Amino acid sequence: MTEPRVFSKGHKIIAIGVISLIAFFGLESLAYISNLYQMQLFLQVSAFIYLFMLIWLHFLFDMHFKDQSLIPKNLAHAVAIRIRHFTRWEHFRYFQNYLILPGILYWGAVILIGINFQQYKLQQFVIFATSISLIICYTFFKEIFHRREVNTNHFIILTYVKLYASWLIYAASLGIIWYYCFSPTIFYIVIFLVTFMLLYQALFQFAALSLKHVFHILIISVLLSASSYFVYKLWNVNYFSAGLFMTAVYNFLWNVFYHRINKTLNLRVLGEQLTIFILIVVMVLGVTNFKARIDRCQF
Repeated sequence: MTEPRVFSKGHKIIAIGVISLIAFFGLESLAYISNLYQMQLFLQVSAFIYLFMLIWLHFLFDMHFKDQSLIPKNLAHAVAIRIRHFTRWEHFRYFQNYLILPGILYWGAVILIGINFQQYKLQQFVIFATSISLIICYTFFKEIFHRREVNTNHFIILTYVKLYASWLIYAASLGIIWYYCFSPTIFYIVIFLVTFMLLYQALFQFAALSLKHVFHILIISVLLSASSYFVYKLWNVNYFSAGLFMTAVYNFLWNVFYHRINKTLNLRVLGEQLTIFILIVVMVLGVTNFKARIDRCQF
């Protein structure tokens, strides 16, 4: 593997500035289009912005992983050099793992912005929180690509970003199912896939990928998917609190699993995690009116 390149502070500022513009102004433009109820344009622009995000992440990856000894002879050769490292499974696997979190953050925000027509305060909260999360992701990913490792501080902060991402996508998934009257089966499948991807990325960053651990995160994903069945049946108004409940379940199972991997799981740790879980659930249930009913599709 090639040695990490040295980059100036100016490069870091540019990298942060570019993703800040893409995230904040991109989501703001989507909110503006959504509030005009131009849904076809909304979908087209959202796909275009995500393409820019992919290109920028690839650019950051390319800066740190491309072969510096190769000098491009022409445009076609330059493009070939840029994608050459993806022919190596190690590099491709590394890159695609870092696509997961930004993708979940972005599309979760897009869905919530799209289905909350003219809910300006809510849209601005989602835009601000998601933009900050994306900036953190891209900034830390650049450092990870440079250092070829995830330090403890990066891992902890990214774990909190994943909690926000899980709430965002859980709430967005339930909201769009209600809004467009999709089958709840889609909701259960999405919850399983998203949970598995978040946990898989965490294991990858933690350098703890093994068949045994993958099997364990499959079980956790199945449990989250099972809980989504009861969420769909019980919740009928506030999909934001439903997403928070599922995030509490995700956080509890992940922390138990994390301590088990580190061999630090004991009754005290289990008790602490269970207490946090119960407190969050009590708060969520306390602000949720289960008697409220809206007309929605029944399956």
